[in-house]
Formats: sequence, structure tokens, C-alpha cells
Amino acid sequence: MTAEAFKENILPMNRKLLGFANRFMQDIDDSKDIVQEIYVKLWNMRNDLGKYNSIEALAMRMTRNLCLDKIKLKRTVPLTGIVKEELSDEAIANEQQAEIKIAAIRAKNAIEKLDEPQKTIMQLRDIEGYDYDEIAQILNMNVNTIRVSLSRARKKVREFLLNKYYNHGSEKNKSSVREIL
Repeated sequence: MTAEAFKENILPMNRKLLGFANRFMQDIDDSKDIVQEIYVKLWNMRNDLGKYNSIEALAMRMTRNLCLDKIKLKRTVPLTGIVKEELSDEAIANEQQAEIKIAAIRAKNAIEKLDEPQKTIMQLRDIEGYDYDEIAQILNMNVNTIRVSLSRARKKVREFLLNKYYNHGSEKNKSSVREIL
């Protein structure tokens, strides 16, 4: 792969890789360093990139692995996730905005309690918007395994939110909330 081809095909992934790394690291400088390392690795293997079905999936997998390695070295908790706000300040009253923000924080906390790979799968599917095939390539997993893991992750998040925030632990409240959902 020539330098021009690298610039055209690889460098445009910068925003995706940076955003993905930042979801793990929660520090933009660390995330930029990781993306830079990924670019160096991709450049060094530029002659072998043609044998991969998706260079983007490879780059995402490399980014994920490097982030997890850095997190293990720091011994910190990864992936708090960032919920995208698509609602404008003018469209919703302040009270409703506060409720949405509280719900987003609670959801992030619930996702944070998930084990790997459920946490990453939920991040990629529900927050990043990747489809199952892309996630399978990124994580080097079977699509059916991803579907099952995502289903279980969503169930765990739902149960965590119901038990911790919405029904105060009573069995009567648990059954009534489940009926609503």
C-alpha cells in the first residue's frame, strides 16, 4: 500500500477510532496516543492489509485491544460510555432534560457493571451503532454469540435499573414494573 492509498483509506477512520478509544479511556490525550499507535502499527503492516476483509474492523479491534491493555496497566475501570444527546435545549423543558440526564447516568452506571465482552458488545451495538457482522469482525466472535451476549447484557442492565432505581426492591413493585415493560 502506498502512502497515498494509506491517506485515502486509513486516515479517514480517525474520528471513529478516536471516539471509540475515548469511550474506553475517558481521556482525549490517551485516546489520541492510542490512535497514533494504531496508525503506526497499520503503517508497518501496510503491505499485508490487503488480506483483511475489513481494514476498519481490524483497526477497531486493534484499538479495543490496545485500550484494554492500557487500562489493565493503569488498573482503572474502563468504558463509562458517553450517551449522545440528540434533543436540543429548546425542545425540552429543563426538568425533562434533568430526568434524561439522570437516566443516562444510571444507564452508564449499569453498563459499567457488565463484564467483558458484554460491555464492549453493548457499547458497539447500542451506542456506536455497529451492526452484528461488524462487531463480529471487530471482536473476532461469532455473530450468534454476539446476539446472545447482547441480549443478556441488555437484560442485566434492565434488571439492574429496575432493582436499583425504580422499584426499591419490593417484589410487588418488581412484577408491576416488568408488566409495564
